[in-house]
Amino acid sequence: MALLRSRDVDVVGAGDRSSAHRYLGLLCLGVVLARLVYLLQPLRTDEGGYLLVARQWHSSGEFLYGDYHVDRPPLLMLVYKAAALSDWDPMIRVVAIPFALLFVVAAWRVGEQLGGPSGARWASVVAAGLVCSPAIAADQADGELFAAPLVMVSVALGLRAWRCSSDPPRALRLAAAAGFFAGAAPLVKQNFVDALVFMSILLVVAAWQRRRVGPREVTIGLGLLAGAALPHLLVGFWALSKGVEASTVWQDLVGFRGAAFDVIWSHRPEAAISRGARLVLLGLVGGVLLVLPAWLAWSRPWRLRGTPEQWATTGVLLFALAAITAGGSYWPHYLIGLTPGVVLAVGAVAPQASSAGRRMRTAGGVVVAAAVLGTALVEVVYLVDSRVWWQQRTGEWLAESGNRGDTAVVLYGNATVLEVADMDSPYPYIWSLPMRTLDPVQSRLRGTLAGSAAPTWVVQVNPLDSWDIDDDGRLQGILEERYRVVSDVCGYPVWLREDLVRDLASSDRC
Repeated sequence: MALLRSRDVDVVGAGDRSSAHRYLGLLCLGVVLARLVYLLQPLRTDEGGYLLVARQWHSSGEFLYGDYHVDRPPLLMLVYKAAALSDWDPMIRVVAIPFALLFVVAAWRVGEQLGGPSGARWASVVAAGLVCSPAIAADQADGELFAAPLVMVSVALGLRAWRCSSDPPRALRLAAAAGFFAGAAPLVKQNFVDALVFMSILLVVAAWQRRRVGPREVTIGLGLLAGAALPHLLVGFWALSKGVEASTVWQDLVGFRGAAFDVIWSHRPEAAISRGARLVLLGLVGGVLLVLPAWLAWSRPWRLRGTPEQWATTGVLLFALAAITAGGSYWPHYLIGLTPGVVLAVGAVAPQASSAGRRMRTAGGVVVAAAVLGTALVEVVYLVDSRVWWQQRTGEWLAESGNRGDTAVVLYGNATVLEVADMDSPYPYIWSLPMRTLDPVQSRLRGTLAGSAAPTWVVQVNPLDSWDIDDDGRLQGILEERYRVVSDVCGYPVWLREDLVRDLASSDRC
């Protein structure tokens, strides 16, 4: 039964089941083709960093995954570990393809339950646009792209369980499966608890409207709790078996985020504000932020009416906005956090013949158009502008110029350079934010450069006094004392240790 009783607008065409399968199959084929195009693009900073961490993942290091600090949960690193079995770095984007397809198929099921056949078509085509949209950085294989499909599957299973009130055993099984995926999602990306938010609001509102907690709410609630607990128990067992203390897990995955937020906003917050403004612009251009007013204008939550599904959808959208705001850094891939709620809203409202339905269909059309045009535009940029390849080219230069066993430090961040160069770093903070948060006066960095295990190479991609972090010039002094600039690759100086000599490759690359 559809969430909405109003007459559907058959935008795509009703068709029979085989027609629906053909439609979904063509969408999935389009997603595969689009994502294959992304294999021609270089790795971004997060992708290279996660691969670097995954390749050296072991249990004896200082941090959760070994010698490098990374504030990402184990299931994401497990995905990257699987991709790292191949020496071909773009393999991680190949691994992302089935996750993108899973998101589209789950969106179809969600749309079908909320808006009938037309809702399924609209939800799935918008989902296909979302997982291919460079406007929200979906062309990259970041954590959000792997977590969102788990949320979508959980919501699809949870809604199915909700409609199985006449078959309690089946409802319990479906709820447990929904709980498992809902619990797994934050083990990929911490803030992706959207499915738990959706199902919790659904159960609470249903009980409140009926003025009682019925057997359906109890059955589904118990199934969700049991299913959600399982992936966390498995991760806890893994941590215990590897001798990883609970305090280490908590500090690396949760405690660090709070400290990092303070660092972002305590010094030059204008950079975060600027990125936040850009994020809003990308959300409008990419269409995801156009869905929000269309949904709120139709659902009108301030009237304190509506079905449990409507309240749950509103809750997911508002939660995603709050999570994005709390992120602090405001990178484009944050917007992927809105995609489950966007799919729910489109699937429910787009089939309607009302003005709200027209607004939602317009917003959905913008999402799809932005994905198509954005994919073409980004690919052209990577074909004609060699400067966007600088991390790849710098890493290749290091690989050609270095000897086996050489190490490097990139100031500050940009771990993709290290991954492409296939070089380890003796400094554990390979992103700038962990460095600023956990080594704020650079005592560990200076000690690394001055010590016996000093890196062979130092690649300077930021001013040494970025964020006023070297205002006394001590890092500059150590570099000038122990290193010399031997090349300028893609506009960035590369330092070599004074006591070493290397046969340098050509620096004419970007």
